[in-house]
Amino acid sequence: MKIESRIGLAACMALAISGAARADDGEVKIGLAASLTGAYAPYVEVEGARCMADKLNKAGKGPKITLLVEDTRSEPQLSVTIAQKFLDEGAQVITGIPFPDSLIPLSQAAQPYGVTVFSTPNTQVEMQVAGFDNFLAGAVPDPVNGAATAEAVYAAGARTAVIMTSADAGSWSEKLPEWFGEAFEKHGGKVVGKLTHSLGTTDWSPQIAQIKAMDPVPDAIMISSMLPDVGILIRQLRANGYQGWIIGSDGFDDPSLEGSVADAAALDKVMFATHGQTGMGSTIDAFLAECKEAGFKVQGIFDALGADMVMEVHAAAMKAGSTDPTAIREALRAEGGNPGITAPIISYAENGGYPVKTVPVIGFKDGKRVLISDKVPSFIPEWR
Repeated sequence: MKIESRIGLAACMALAISGAARADDGEVKIGLAASLTGAYAPYVEVEGARCMADKLNKAGKGPKITLLVEDTRSEPQLSVTIAQKFLDEGAQVITGIPFPDSLIPLSQAAQPYGVTVFSTPNTQVEMQVAGFDNFLAGAVPDPVNGAATAEAVYAAGARTAVIMTSADAGSWSEKLPEWFGEAFEKHGGKVVGKLTHSLGTTDWSPQIAQIKAMDPVPDAIMISSMLPDVGILIRQLRANGYQGWIIGSDGFDDPSLEGSVADAAALDKVMFATHGQTGMGSTIDAFLAECKEAGFKVQGIFDALGADMVMEVHAAAMKAGSTDPTAIREALRAEGGNPGITAPIISYAENGGYPVKTVPVIGFKDGKRVLISDKVPSFIPEWR
């Protein structure tokens, strides 16, 4: 199914408030232990969730959506403490920092309550391997993300690549580049080097020196990291004469990337895989524009993922005819899926813990975002 769908926002909203069974009374509480400040703040989903909750509550169909929001300051342990508070306040759905050191204890704590942990930006395979029956991710796993860019950059002509890994953010920063490499070689490319880095790097000269010393210089460099690190890396690579492809993951999907790099020409051979099309006139952009007009401080794709969560939970409560947390989760996992913003219908029936979705790969032309591809990769590395 394509994210850029003929079903518009209004149709998705109609789906969300319809259904044979309706939970017209009661309240659904969603607790967001969120990174309102700290390193992960650019990737928080709260404003999009607030916007969708406001829309659904104003529509007046089904249960009221109440969002419980507190700042974790991007600290995993604080995330767990806040989430426990939400459980005690009767939340049917909770979320936290989208990494296993937060989500695993959250999922364990939520099980006796029958509560679902729904992490909209989570991509790390640790949560899927752990197999919690009360956990849902809003995004496809990292091997799928890495495979999408591998296929796209090989199609663009790259035949050699260097991968850059970090142990600082689990499989997202360490294994995703390796899964990219596996898929890249499956398509016929070759990984010619592996470098390491730490999150928070501002001086990339050691890694750049190693890349410049390679003969020949690799066609592509792949890293799964976030702003400001990747903006600095792009600038320093281009300043040192590197003209090949710079490949990223969803950490590149921050609206401040273009401003961080500043030079439009430096973005011409940058691509990244993400969770939906933004900045190109999509239905996601239309939703974000409506939210901004209504006064919500949405930023980009992660707000759309937050809206997905609220929209799906509300639709599931309607479908179940209940605000019981277990009934809601069963309806979230039911065949047929539920409506979202990043896709018209989002289904967990097939994979259990993560959704069926295509993976958009975004590039740049004259400093503007362009869609390179939007599909399920033809080869995905084995990871379970």
